[in-house]
Amino acid sequence: MQGTAVAIEREARHRVPGLLATLLGDSHVALEQNGRERGTRADLVASDQRGRRWVIEVKTSSRPGQVANAAEQLRAYTGEGIPLLVVPFMSRAGAETADREHLNWLDLSGNARIRAGDLNIWVQGQPDQLRARGRPSSPFAPKSARITRLLLLDPERWWRQRDLVQATGIDDGNVSRTVSRLNAELLLERRGPELRPRDAGLLLDAWSQDYRFSAHDILLGHVSGDGMEVARTLSQQLDDAAVHHAFTGLPAAWVLDQFARFRLTSVYVDADPREVAGLLKLRQPTRGSNVQLVGPNDAGVFAGGQVHDGLSCVSIPQIYLDLQHLPERSPEAAEELRTRHLRFSDAAAG
Repeated sequence: MQGTAVAIEREARHRVPGLLATLLGDSHVALEQNGRERGTRADLVASDQRGRRWVIEVKTSSRPGQVANAAEQLRAYTGEGIPLLVVPFMSRAGAETADREHLNWLDLSGNARIRAGDLNIWVQGQPDQLRARGRPSSPFAPKSARITRLLLLDPERWWRQRDLVQATGIDDGNVSRTVSRLNAELLLERRGPELRPRDAGLLLDAWSQDYRFSAHDILLGHVSGDGMEVARTLSQQLDDAAVHHAFTGLPAAWVLDQFARFRLTSVYVDADPREVAGLLKLRQPTRGSNVQLVGPNDAGVFAGGQVHDGLSCVSIPQIYLDLQHLPERSPEAAEELRTRHLRFSDAAAG
C-alpha cells in the first residue's frame, strides 16, 4: 500500500465496514460513499444495523501528533455520530495519546479501542498487516533528536532556526529538514520565524515511539556490590579515569526520587565502552551482569545532563526514554518520573 493519504483512505473504505461489523457483531455495516455531502466534514461515515452512525477520520499514521489532531477534528463532529479514528496500525504511543484524549480508534489490522454507550471494545495483539518496506524518515534519528531534546529541556522558549543550529551543532540544512518533519507531524507551533512544541508531552510521546535503546553500543559487565553501591563505585572509577559519563535508567531514577531498588546499573560513556571496560578492569561474565556501559549513538545524549545526589545523570527526558527499554521496575519508574518531573505546562497558554 502506498504511503499516501489517498491510498490509505481507499484502503480504509475497503476494510472498515468488515472490521466494524466483526467488532460490533453485526452482519452488515454500510459505508456512506459521500459523507461530506450528507452534512459532515468527516472522511468517512458508516452506519450499523442498530442505527448507530459513525463519523470517521482517517490518518496516515498513529504518531501522537496525528492522533491529537484527529481528536480535535472529531470533537467538532459532536452530535453527528460516534467519533472514530482509523489508522493503518496503532502504535503504543498513539494508543496512549488516544486514551488521554478519550478517543475511539480502529486500525486496519483489526485492533481497536471503542467506548460509546453500552459498547466497550478492546482488541489488541493483531499484527500489522500493512507494514511498509523500510522505515520512513524520522525527525528522531539520533543526531536529529538533538533538536527535540533541546525543545523539551525548555518547552516554553521560542526558538529561531539559527539558534537551534548553534545550540545543537547541526548544520542549517539538517535543522530545516528536521523542523519541517516535526511540523508535518503537527508537533510544533509557529510564531513568525520562531517555534516551540505545540504540546511538549505529545512531542515526548512521538520521540518515544521511534526511540530504540538497543541502537546504542552496549557492553555488559559486573562490579561487586549492589544497586547504588555499584553506581557510586563506577562513578568514582570513571572520574578517576577521566571518562566523561552520565547515568541513566534506575540509578538515575533512584537519585531523583528514591524509586525502585535495582540491580542493573546503566551509564553512558563518551568513549568506546570496550576501552572503558579495559580501563576499569571490568569483569565481563557470560551471566550475572549488573552493569551496562553504553556508548551513545550520538553525543547529544549528554545534553542537559545534571548532577543529582553526587551522580552525573543524563537529562530527565533522556532518562524517561531509556527507562522504557530497561528491565526490572524501569517502566514503573518511567511513569513516576513523568508524573513528578515531566508535567509540562501548556506552552500555548503563554
